[in-house]
Amino acid sequence: MKHLDIVIGGPDMSGTSTQIQDCIDYFLQKGKKIRDIRRTEIDALFHADIFSVINQDHLNLSAFLQDNAIPETIKSAFLKKSYSLLSGHGTNKDLRIASCVQNEVSTYIDPDSADVWIMEEPTKRSAGQVNRTIEQHRSKYGGSTDPIAAALSHQNYRIDEFLRFRKPLREAKKVIIRSRSEESACYQVYHRQKLPEGISMEDYLNLPGHAFAFGHPPTHIIIVCAPPEWNKEAYLKLKQERSNGRLIDDHESNAEYQLLVNRRYATNWLENLYNRGCSLYGATPPKIIRLNIYDSKQIIRKKLHRIFDLIAKN
Repeated sequence: MKHLDIVIGGPDMSGTSTQIQDCIDYFLQKGKKIRDIRRTEIDALFHADIFSVINQDHLNLSAFLQDNAIPETIKSAFLKKSYSLLSGHGTNKDLRIASCVQNEVSTYIDPDSADVWIMEEPTKRSAGQVNRTIEQHRSKYGGSTDPIAAALSHQNYRIDEFLRFRKPLREAKKVIIRSRSEESACYQVYHRQKLPEGISMEDYLNLPGHAFAFGHPPTHIIIVCAPPEWNKEAYLKLKQERSNGRLIDDHESNAEYQLLVNRRYATNWLENLYNRGCSLYGATPPKIIRLNIYDSKQIIRKKLHRIFDLIAKN
């Protein structure tokens, strides 16, 4: 059996979090064991073998902490131990971040402890945290967006996530479901009129983290996007409908930028990116499937489940 590395992607407001939950529901219905290693270092550490007594019945740390049946003393003991591992303030004087690799510098998570692994990009740990808190909110610090800096930060955590998690999980032939991936090039690569400050395609593909990313690409990318001819008024209307009081980042505030990003997702720009990147590193490009951003949540859910059924048959 071959591994599956499936990415759910699309422009901002496309609903990736909802679609990831649809994926989780699909595999739960199939009786698969799922571990969700999104969010912070502590969230990943929750799944380590040393915590096997407490981590068997919960999808992720959030579910564990919110479970009123779990005594507060047990929750506190986990948090204290994880803080010690990650800070080096306990008897262990070095950092012991989580990984799916057995070595002397990390805390081991057994790839075989689940069938399906849920991940996200940008991560909320390592360089991904910089993307989420700085690069996407430069205006909050008196600056402006810098797609080159963002591309450098993205490629950095891709090294981290690949070596710690994706590589051993792929080798163990697991199912990986990711929210976005290196297709975030749609947000960062140069465009003469709309993104003149962007990184060149050549420089993007030659970054060290992208040697891992395009050398070991997703098997499938499921894109939820608008039509290529999407206009500013339609984007702003959708943003208003879907913001629901959330904090809007600098990227989401720039409608013209979002139109460029969507057009890249919705056209063969994305196929060309992977054909070029994968050929550079001797890999097979992923199969790209597109869904309509204006379909209801229920319709997208049904289509996603149908896609997974077809993938399983093949």
